Amino acid sequence: MTTDLLGNPLEEHERAVLDLYTRLTETLARDDLPPCVAANLRAALAPVAVAVTDLGLRFEHLTDVGV
Repeated sequence: MTTDLLGNPLEEHERAVLDLYTRLTETLARDDLPPCVAANLRAALAPVAVAVTDLGLRFEHLTDVGV
C-alpha cells in the first residue's frame, strides 16, 4: 500500500504504523498462539488500530478481520 484512503502518498511514519498493524493482525490470525500471547497482542493491537484509522490508512473493524 503506497497511499492512504484519500490517495495521499504514505509518509515513513505512516508506513511504519501500518506495517505494525499488519504484522499484529497477521500474527493474531494464527491458531497456534498460547492464550496469554493472543490476549496481549490483542491489547497491543487496539491502540494501533485506532492510530491506523485516525490516519486514514485503513478502515476495518477488528472483528471483520477475525481479531
